Amino acid sequence: MLSEIFNPILEALKLAPRYFLALGAFCAFLLFAPAEFLKHIALDDFAQNYRTALGLAFVASVSLLLVSAGLAVSRGISGWWQERQLYRRIAERLNSLTEDEKQILRFYMAEQTKANMLRIDDDVVKGLVTSGIIYRSASVGNILEGFAHNISEFAWNYLQVNPHVLNGTTNTYRTDRREGLW
Repeated sequence: MLSEIFNPILEALKLAPRYFLALGAFCAFLLFAPAEFLKHIALDDFAQNYRTALGLAFVASVSLLLVSAGLAVSRGISGWWQERQLYRRIAERLNSLTEDEKQILRFYMAEQTKANMLRIDDDVVKGLVTSGIIYRSASVGNILEGFAHNISEFAWNYLQVNPHVLNGTTNTYRTDRREGLW
């Protein structure tokens, strides 16, 4: 019995905010428009007879619209904060690279490319992928030559501004691409 009453209400709450905006605007028009104008368009009797229901619908739709807007702002702030935290962690990780990791990243900078062929069974590559510095960009590859790995946009920009991060004990770079294999 109660579920029959509340199901339509719950379904109405799932509507998109644009429907609440339209409902609120319609109710506001009927509630606040001049009586002479409503009489001219033959809605004065409707507005008078259902004034309580229109007021309730107006307050409910405005409340739901405000809640929806608040949730959207909250999600936006949360997403921004998570992205900021991710970038901070990547920057910290870039400042504490091992020599093997630097060699992989030097390839991107030396060749001025955002793609490199790397073996997926390599622990150094796995560490860079886990850190979000590089990512596997293709599912097509092979065990000998590896798979395409791209550098993340943030890591690329960070290394462009801070190339000293890649200074190390060697000056070599690494790719697993094999030329003239066949």
